[in-house]
Amino acid sequence: MSNCVDIHKAIELESPVFDFSAVWIIVKILGEGILSLPSYNKDNFNEALISAVPDGSTFGFQGLRAVDSITMESIVPLDFLIACDYGLDGPEWDRRLRYFAVERGQNKRIVWTHSSLVEAYEGALGSQIRKFLSIGDAPRYVIPYRSTEFLGKLAEEADGRLRILANPVEIKTRFDDKISFRRRAVEAGFAVPPGDVVALGELGPNQIEQFGPVMIISEQIGSSGNQTHLIDSPEALANKRDELIEKLGSDAPVIVSTFLSGPAVGTAGLVYGGKPWMSHPSVMFTGIPGCSMHRFDYAGSDYAAYRLVSEKSRRKIEEFTLKIGEWIAEAGYRGIYGVDFIVHQDEPYALELNPRVLGTTQLMTELEEKHSSAPTTTYWHLAEFLNPDAALDAHQDLLAELSRPDLSGYQLLIRNTRSSKMRIGHSLEPGIYTIQNGRPEFIRRGFRLSDVQEQDEVLVTCSPPAKGTIVEPRGAYCKLEGVSSIYEGEEEQISSAAREMIDAFTRRLALSPA
Repeated sequence: MSNCVDIHKAIELESPVFDFSAVWIIVKILGEGILSLPSYNKDNFNEALISAVPDGSTFGFQGLRAVDSITMESIVPLDFLIACDYGLDGPEWDRRLRYFAVERGQNKRIVWTHSSLVEAYEGALGSQIRKFLSIGDAPRYVIPYRSTEFLGKLAEEADGRLRILANPVEIKTRFDDKISFRRRAVEAGFAVPPGDVVALGELGPNQIEQFGPVMIISEQIGSSGNQTHLIDSPEALANKRDELIEKLGSDAPVIVSTFLSGPAVGTAGLVYGGKPWMSHPSVMFTGIPGCSMHRFDYAGSDYAAYRLVSEKSRRKIEEFTLKIGEWIAEAGYRGIYGVDFIVHQDEPYALELNPRVLGTTQLMTELEEKHSSAPTTTYWHLAEFLNPDAALDAHQDLLAELSRPDLSGYQLLIRNTRSSKMRIGHSLEPGIYTIQNGRPEFIRRGFRLSDVQEQDEVLVTCSPPAKGTIVEPRGAYCKLEGVSSIYEGEEEQISSAAREMIDAFTRRLALSPA
């Protein structure tokens, strides 16, 4: 295989379009059955993006979690960061860039959501951000996981000096609609869970008879499983109906559908140049003790586990992911998007569209960097918005190769899954750990998945809160990442070793009622 390696190393950004079919022929001749992507000069690709903006321009990231900026920072130099959390890794961020954190100085952690950022922009922090982003004449580019009304308004006022690298709020909002998505999926001939769209005021025993005995109520707008509700009795239906009517009104439409068991799959797609491209799907975990408050609460993802889904189901999943990409591209959507499925009895059922940078994007990007030197999905996401003219034209064939490397890695969010506030009794420093005799042992510093060297090592990341911090129900203690697989199967979802790992890290926090 040494001849192929030499050929791969010779291919850099300045090279003409490379014939991948020729590589495949060479690989087959040499007796290899798996295509390896060529090596590429990452710096040259990144320079193509940076050269597309005016001299003196700066970049910043906006997201719920500071750690999500890592994927952007490996592509363009970040000058500032806007995020909700501020934990033990906060000083590390502060040393490198201007860090606006909603949580800073509060000594408490809540369930950070998009609305947390919206509210923060209306207060003192928003005034600081507005002042910072308004200084100077050189353009500032904000890379958000999704647009906000605040940034959109600020960009309008800035006369071109502030530019948002994301889809407008109105496009994002349009494709968040689960009911609209379900109808389009049915029209396109793709399977959806058996069910119907009804007004909340019309919910009753008829739906349980038709779609039960266990069924799902899905609100029209929602994320992370928080607006998806499991109904397993007439009493549960009556209680949830009254709760949602108070929240949304009796005329609000919801999806009522049959509960389907099986692995949940979250795909990643990319709209680039007006065309959808396939990226990397993963198996999603929900309802995990120590990570989830309820049955559909998102707990984590495993990329290697997707390869355990049958080839037939994978083909359908990928076909629909690209089809929905065509729909949203026609409406002007650009960049990364995701589609969620449930695979029941070897048949994938489409659930919803996620029109934004995904909760798995940070993990996926770091795994892409680990498994290939070609530009990542996040790279092409940024390229779509920065539009570096013809600099990448000769390399657009790489988009067809995005999903080719087999990724292996996982993430798990550890949360306060109790119904009351908890106080952190022991700081869990960010870094690399192993489990020794049922206890997490810190072995070295580390802030990225690339710092993980062995299959049994665990990266603790995502702003672990300091000792004394009060964490509200469902608030995150930290995120665990690794390069192995922890998938066990349909019912168990994760392995017993992974469950023990969650318990071990939770015990190490020495929690007490607040």
